[in-house]
Amino acid sequence: LAKLLTVGLISGIIAAILNIIYTYIHESVTGFSIPEVVNMGSISLASIIPGIFAGLFYFMLRRIMPNKSALIAFVLSNITLLGFSLIGPFSITLPDGTIASNGFAALTTPLHFICAIIYLAMITRVMPKS
Repeated sequence: LAKLLTVGLISGIIAAILNIIYTYIHESVTGFSIPEVVNMGSISLASIIPGIFAGLFYFMLRRIMPNKSALIAFVLSNITLLGFSLIGPFSITLPDGTIASNGFAALTTPLHFICAIIYLAMITRVMPKS
């Protein structure tokens, strides 16, 4: 458990760093930003906390399923959750209730993909697949 929680935390931190870098690059190229919604704090929390939960979830799957089945279930769950998480960037209102501008989806959609890829890559690599 400790190993997967640690890897989940580290993967969340890496995802947060990559997401912050992407946000700054996107903002400098397009000039679009919404710092009241998408900022360093919100990006960090939205990247680190799910990373920890991903590690915990994979641990629980490995306790109730054979290792290969747990791996497959973890990958499919991540893909499914990624799909559901994309509803937010493509909605017409922001989390604070204001109407989303055209650049919101372009700013936030890659953040979701970065997290999912980092979680899958790191958490599934740390445990043996046998």
